[in-house]
Amino acid sequence: MSTGRRLHRAAGPLVALVLTGALVSGCGGDGQQAEDLKEARAKVQELTAQDAAADEALAAAKTLLVEITTYSWKEGDHEFDWLDKIAGDELREKLAPNVPDLQKAIVKGKVTAEGQVVDSAARVVDPEQVEVLAFVDQAITDETNKDIKIEEQRVSMTMKLIDDDWLVERLELLSGTNNQSTQ
Repeated sequence: MSTGRRLHRAAGPLVALVLTGALVSGCGGDGQQAEDLKEARAKVQELTAQDAAADEALAAAKTLLVEITTYSWKEGDHEFDWLDKIAGDELREKLAPNVPDLQKAIVKGKVTAEGQVVDSAARVVDPEQVEVLAFVDQAITDETNKDIKIEEQRVSMTMKLIDDDWLVERLELLSGTNNQSTQ
């Protein structure tokens, strides 16, 4: 995450802390000021929870996207363990049937791919649900094309906090050769 984004994301809690400080310095024991201070503290806690949710969900999404877009025909089984990080049975059931065909195509074409998340952003719906937009570049080589081909993919996904793990609830490929939506 760029320094500008970190500073921007920290601005919400910082503003709330400044407001809290202003309220404390102007507080002469007045009941309204005490209530304002309580509200300011609650806002700080809310913004802190949202920042934490965004950071955690974004980190989980980036890790998963690299895992999904990185594979090699040399590995043999081409594990798709990332399917376990899908939150809903419906989405998992849509993706799982494609795995055997994809594994065969990877081996047959001697395909190797390495994914990298080049940029991403998160929008907190609530502390347990975060929408993520990610820009993923995938470097692909295969038996017929030894030159590296870069596949640029734009992905929209919803991450859901379930039992302390951020899992994919919705995954939509916005661009690239396999443009499709899965929910």
